[in-house]
This record gives sequence, structure tokens and C-alpha cells, in this order.
Amino acid sequence: MTNTIQPQVNGPLMVEGNVELLAADGTSIRKEAKMWLCRCGLSSKKPFCDGAHNKAGFVDAATVSVDYVIKKPEAGTPTANLRLTLRKDGPVNCFGEVSIVGEDGSAWDGNQANLCRCGHSKNKPFCDGSHIAAGFKS
Repeated sequence: MTNTIQPQVNGPLMVEGNVELLAADGTSIRKEAKMWLCRCGLSSKKPFCDGAHNKAGFVDAATVSVDYVIKKPEAGTPTANLRLTLRKDGPVNCFGEVSIVGEDGSAWDGNQANLCRCGHSKNKPFCDGSHIAAGFKS
């Protein structure tokens, strides 16, 4: 099964594949073939989407920069499994084979990425560090 992450226009991240979601301390939260993760930063059920983006007026075209390069690679060899680790008050770290596909068909294929959870990144769906200035709390 191919691991894919699809940002939804003005909405959450749809994650599909052989996926495990981990807390910042490495504790397994969920293993599922499909999940919806908040990317507006306002869900009361973080890291999962609860529809808060609708009331908040979250706006994002769901395109994907194909030039994204991760700055801090994780040790180890990526696998066909996708491991998503929630960083405290920060991004989702993705480790494993994944295709991140935008609404317009743009796609980024790789094995390590940091995804925005605060809703403030100027490079959505990727994290640009904006969560620090925004005071994002997970």
C-alpha cells in the first residue's frame, strides 16, 4: 500500500497507508489505514480534526511545494511504513516512504518531512517554524 498525505482545501490532512501515529514520547496513539489530522491548530481533539477549521475560516489551497527539503534528517533507514510523530507544540514529523499530494496534483515524494499543525506556516503543508511565534500549543 502506498502511503499518502493529502491536504484538503481549507481543511485537514487526510493520511492513508500503513501508518502509525506516535506521541512526542514515542507512545503509540493509533495505527490505522486512514485518519484525518488537524492542520488549522484549533481542533479540540488534536491531533485529530474536529471540523474547527470551518468555524475559524482556515484558508489554504492545499498545494504542495515540490522543492521542500527537510533540514534535520532523522537517524535510521526509512521503511515502507509511515511513522508520524507529534512534536510537543510543534509539527508532525513524518518518517517512512510517503507521497504528499496537493489538490492541484502537485506531489512531493520522499521519506522525511515536517508538517504544519499550527495553521500558520507560509509553506503549508510543510512546517516553516511559525508555530514558535504563533505560540501553538498541542
